Amino acid sequence: MPIHQLTQVGRTSGGVVLPKSELRALGLVDEDGNVKDQPVRVTQTDAGTWEVSVIDPNDYPKSVA
Repeated sequence: MPIHQLTQVGRTSGGVVLPKSELRALGLVDEDGNVKDQPVRVTQTDAGTWEVSVIDPNDYPKSVA
């Protein structure tokens, strides 16, 4: 099982990088090799355990810039 590093994202968040090969297998990478803009839900399921779920974009409102 690969280990990934938790990194600082901005001033108030942390992030984990997901392998592009796994995202590609799910159809989340476009023809140019860029990760698609896709809503996901991150849920804490237990102390120290998080689940990332891909959400159907039609079920999630577009964010307003």
